[in-house]
Amino acid sequence: MALDNFLVFGVRAVTMDEIAKLAGISKKTIYEEFSSKEELVNATVDETIMEYKCDIEEMQRTDVSAIDHLLLMTKYLRDKFTRMNPLLLHDIQRFYPKCWNKISEFKTSKVLQNLTMVLEQGKASGDFRREIDSELLAYMRMDQITNAFVLQKSKSNFSLLECQLAVLDHFIHGILTDQGRSNYYKKLQTQEI
Repeated sequence: MALDNFLVFGVRAVTMDEIAKLAGISKKTIYEEFSSKEELVNATVDETIMEYKCDIEEMQRTDVSAIDHLLLMTKYLRDKFTRMNPLLLHDIQRFYPKCWNKISEFKTSKVLQNLTMVLEQGKASGDFRREIDSELLAYMRMDQITNAFVLQKSKSNFSLLECQLAVLDHFIHGILTDQGRSNYYKKLQTQEI
């Protein structure tokens, strides 16, 4: 319940009263479970990170090409960013630094590791340029995802999803070989992303 509201309105805009009302319980009941809003935000971030970890591990277990993996990740990001208010991460970064540190740690451990693995796989298959530094590009990709939130805030006529997909498209075209580009376009015609 809290996560849905945080996703739509950001953390600061949602009060404990509103969460209690939407959950159909008293504010006192919420405070019996969570001593503060910060504790509720922390629990929500922990749950979300656990869900994302499971999703990434599931994607890693699938036996697909690097291009298929990128397409899976694109669909996943599309599903996640469609309903996310850019204020959510801004609020967490500014007002809940412990939660922000957890998110940053997750990005560096799980997301960076996964991206590096996919880039190495694509280099080995000949779909991605062999001369790219996989770890460096994985860091760059993580920064692109984060920076798209800033871009969206400064240009309100673009949705967060539009910003993320444009940046992803640019990233993918920067790493593809001619063979990879051909494979990528074939996959795009047969898959919905």
